[in-house]
Amino acid sequence: MNDNSPEPGASPSVPPVGNGARRLPQTVVSWAIAGLCVLVWLAEELAGGSTSTRVLVEFGAKVNPLIEQGEYWRLITPVFIHIGLMHLAFNMVALLTIGRIGEIVFGHTRFLAIYLISGVTGVLLSYLMTRSLSAGASGAIFGIVGAMIAFGLRNRGTPGLNVRAQLQSMLWIVAVNAVWGVAQPGIDNWGHAGGLLGGLVAGAALSPKVVATRNEEGQIVALRRQPSETTSWAIVPAAVLAVAAIVALVPGR
Repeated sequence: MNDNSPEPGASPSVPPVGNGARRLPQTVVSWAIAGLCVLVWLAEELAGGSTSTRVLVEFGAKVNPLIEQGEYWRLITPVFIHIGLMHLAFNMVALLTIGRIGEIVFGHTRFLAIYLISGVTGVLLSYLMTRSLSAGASGAIFGIVGAMIAFGLRNRGTPGLNVRAQLQSMLWIVAVNAVWGVAQPGIDNWGHAGGLLGGLVAGAALSPKVVATRNEEGQIVALRRQPSETTSWAIVPAAVLAVAAIVALVPGR
């Protein structure tokens, strides 16, 4: 999420997580989100330019007074809006690297839930902490990083899964982007922080447990996801959206 300029993305290195002999799932959700963001950006350009305040407001950027007036949909629409070509490019590169890994690990539905939850929590914290207009997918992308951290922590004892390297990569991404956000003007760091926290919470609820399958000689031949122990995970996005709506009703911000 960005007021005026993007932050750099980076690609973590994590081992693939499969389901037995099945092939890794296609990352259709990541590509669909990227395609939607590109289409929205093109529409912004045709409407007068993606750096135009008027266009950004019309397309659904985070504008605190309008949220206070009841336009609660602005708690999610900023995730699909970008300010300028470079902002779009950096976020889409990050989405198609970090996001695709996250989708392979979590699966389509849970990945989408994490992305949307993180997007809402990013916009929500930005709404609470700053009055600036903002938009961008980076809060949701930070949420995917948070979810991958939660996944690594849950599976840190799994043999054959290099969780330590994964956690180091994710923490490095957070650190680099935090420094970049402080050093560069116009970056919505509160949106990034909110997305990261939302992703950590959603990832803790939705992370699959990975177990190693061994052959007769005791060698690891596959890593498999166990069925989730969280049977009511759909409560999480509902709770986040409910909290967001309640906070948005608070007058006088």
